[in-house]
Amino acid sequence: MPPPTHIANRLNRQKKGKQRTTIKCVQLNAQHSLAATSNLTQIIINNIDIAFVQDPYTFHNKVAGYPKGFRIFAQGGGRARAVIIVSNNDMDVTAITQVSNEDAIVTEIRYKGTKLFATSLYLPRDREIGRDLETMEEITQLSRGNGLILAIDSNARSRLWFDKRSNKRGRAIEELIIDRDLIIINEESDTPTFEISRGHSCIGLTICNKTLAQNITGWSCGEDESCSDHKLISFDIELREGGGKATTGPGKRYYINTDKWGDFKKILEQRLAEKFDCQANENNSTTDEISHKVKHSKEIGTAVKKFNSAITDACDATFQASKPNIPANKKRSVPWWTQELTILRKKVIALRRRYQRTKTDANLRQERRTQYLEGNGLSGQNERRENQVMDGILHKHRQHKPVESSLQTRSWETAQ
Repeated sequence: MPPPTHIANRLNRQKKGKQRTTIKCVQLNAQHSLAATSNLTQIIINNIDIAFVQDPYTFHNKVAGYPKGFRIFAQGGGRARAVIIVSNNDMDVTAITQVSNEDAIVTEIRYKGTKLFATSLYLPRDREIGRDLETMEEITQLSRGNGLILAIDSNARSRLWFDKRSNKRGRAIEELIIDRDLIIINEESDTPTFEISRGHSCIGLTICNKTLAQNITGWSCGEDESCSDHKLISFDIELREGGGKATTGPGKRYYINTDKWGDFKKILEQRLAEKFDCQANENNSTTDEISHKVKHSKEIGTAVKKFNSAITDACDATFQASKPNIPANKKRSVPWWTQELTILRKKVIALRRRYQRTKTDANLRQERRTQYLEGNGLSGQNERRENQVMDGILHKHRQHKPVESSLQTRSWETAQ
């Protein structure tokens, strides 16, 4: 006998509440190794949704060694050196081919109401970094307004992602990260991302944009065996409750004046001393005392809030705040536009895209072109609707014109 309706509804809500709301991810350079591929397969089977793989094992230029149930995304006619492997069949994943190649694969992922772009990149050290930076630039432009995660074998060193030194390639990537307002997910660790008998470095890089920054958690390196000289990197993408696109506010912005930088640093130190109850003296700065308190703080969230508050206060006291961006009015400014025309316009755009993307089959392309041209009746409907509205406006104007003339005449006669 089935349970009553109200009990069944409650059970369904409980089941929904227990559904996983986290995308489990790993990142690895497999060094074209079959052993590393087999090991990674077992790790993916044990509850991993997405694997970002660089230098995967290939056979005849095709990625090999993974079960048929895995969806493998790679691009280009040569040997792929960057791939994305998806084991979660509930995810809607599409490869973005226009910015992908053998060393870069970009995918659009839709899962539980969240849309984001996931990218695996291999930056070869024997190639100028400029070409790879252009690819990364295109990817950031493509994903604007949506979450973006980039898992990169950078072959570049930088203190910014906790290497012991920085090199030329690393500084070039640093500039792009700062210029595009990206966030480095790497955390300081005693385990390097790459290690051989001759030395070690941190060249495995995980970055995201601001939209996804608060959703990336649990970044770790080397906790599981990788069977490669590169360590296995793990992290989670937390989905927001109720789905929807993950977004974060742009925050308050300021016009930075370099002449006032000294004042800013002075005020910031004063505000930090106030927030952390530090006593300033004539001989020593409060920086060391603040650093000591932060390192030994048990409430890291409280410490972060104090820092943010101090920085905001210092900026308010030193720099001029920019005006907030006012979103543009999305409503049509013309009076003759209707909801019917909006729907028709979307249909025409869909037909046009379908026709333009058909490039290999000439007959199918011609058929879809005909469908697009037949459906493109929007301009005619626009004109007809516009003429109807304008006729109505002119008709009302003609009705009101004699009254206006009469009132003007009476007003003139009264004045006389």
